[in-house]
Amino acid sequence: MTMGLMQTICGYGVCLFMGLLCATLLWFIWTDKIDLSKVLSEANGSASISRLQLLIFTLVVAISLFMMVETNHVFPAIPDGILTLLGISASTYAVGKGISYSRDEGVTTPEERAAVRNSAQQMSNTGAAVAADASNVVSSGADPSPANTNN
Repeated sequence: MTMGLMQTICGYGVCLFMGLLCATLLWFIWTDKIDLSKVLSEANGSASISRLQLLIFTLVVAISLFMMVETNHVFPAIPDGILTLLGISASTYAVGKGISYSRDEGVTTPEERAAVRNSAQQMSNTGAAVAADASNVVSSGADPSPANTNN
């Protein structure tokens, strides 16, 4: 009898905690402390289908799992096919992320790309070996080794 009462109290405690957590997150979203405008966008601001796919598929699986636990009161065995599809969805997102960051458009804004092109053009005009800014090397040009190696 006391074990059943303890399970009920713990269940209500977990539900209360999760409800407060969800309410807090919704409040932060409502007051713009959490910005959701970038959830489904790439670094350059364009929409990401791989992020959308991962988000929707994960939500569908999570809600289905929750409904199965709620109706049967037992954690179900998750089929290997569902786990495989979740893995494929996550790897599609990871590959898409890698591809977007391997292109100039994925990492920089048009203004930054123009600045890099201008730096490279200035460097090729002056014959400099390396152009750099305060944070990193922007691009490299001419061969930095000296033409005359005899001493």
